[in-house]
Amino acid sequence: MEGYLPGAECSQCKGRCCRERGCSLSPQDMHRALARKMKSESFQPKEGELRDAVLFLLQKESGDARYAIDYFNTVKGPVFYLRMRHKCHTFIGVDGLGECIALTEEGCILDEGQRPKGGRFLKSSPDGHCIQYYTQEMMEEDWKPYQETLSSIWKEYEARFRKDGTFERCEEAYFAWMRRQRQAVTLPQK
Repeated sequence: MEGYLPGAECSQCKGRCCRERGCSLSPQDMHRALARKMKSESFQPKEGELRDAVLFLLQKESGDARYAIDYFNTVKGPVFYLRMRHKCHTFIGVDGLGECIALTEEGCILDEGQRPKGGRFLKSSPDGHCIQYYTQEMMEEDWKPYQETLSSIWKEYEARFRKDGTFERCEEAYFAWMRRQRQAVTLPQK
């Protein structure tokens, strides 16, 4: 495995990094996830098939919708990439923060072979100041060939979800989920 294993610190802080944001994927992670979804040894979409394949990976109809398209800004403009979806949110990242869909009370549900590069390259630290070694510069270079596909999906669905109220419903569901989480922690145990 390339990267770092989660340290003992992760169980002590209960995955603070994972409670704030889902891990960034690399294009290789995306292709592995596509291969799993397509039940293929190695799925490589043909010319013109990538957009449909990515949408299949992102949408709930395909099963365990784990991923979202997000972006960060650079001096050259936005860089679109895939990351782990946030709980109660959709596959278009408009909210920078949220608990990763793969985080449970016992830790990450993903085994080492499924963890995205952003998770594998996050080095835990005893003082809680974890270091991300999958940098934005690396992500910009890695995701360069996918910008047209990812940006077209993001722009189409961001406008659609803003108009039909999807984002508001996601936020309401997330805040309700957070209230339930807090109540479960603060209720006296019988």
